Amino acid sequence: MANGSLNFNFQIDQSIIQNFTDSKMRDAREKAVEAAGMVWADETKEIVREDDHIDTGLFVNSIGYITRIGTVQATEADVVNEIASNRDTTTLKIGSAVAYAAPLEKKYNIMARGLDRAQTRMNQVAEHQLKSRLGL
Repeated sequence: MANGSLNFNFQIDQSIIQNFTDSKMRDAREKAVEAAGMVWADETKEIVREDDHIDTGLFVNSIGYITRIGTVQATEADVVNEIASNRDTTTLKIGSAVAYAAPLEKKYNIMARGLDRAQTRMNQVAEHQLKSRLGL
């Protein structure tokens, strides 16, 4: 499985946080993390297509969430997209579960390159989701 890790730390004034329930904050965090993960997945899918060294629609369609690019459709079993939350932290495990994803990542650093290219936009969409969900 190919996957990666990135931490976002959003600072929100404590007086603002007190206006929201734990469930409202958790929902906002989950949407922010989910949106950032989709940007990362999209950028990674684009890299796979640009590199032209991986000729499989299954791999592209399985990164982070199911898409339909070309003729090969991924299934839920091919996708790694697991979100977990507790009171103060939301974690998203993202990648591809196709058998050859890990060797491709090891050789070409596809997810890592996607992360490098996507970081600015990931921060933007995550911040937008937080503000939108919390009405800030």
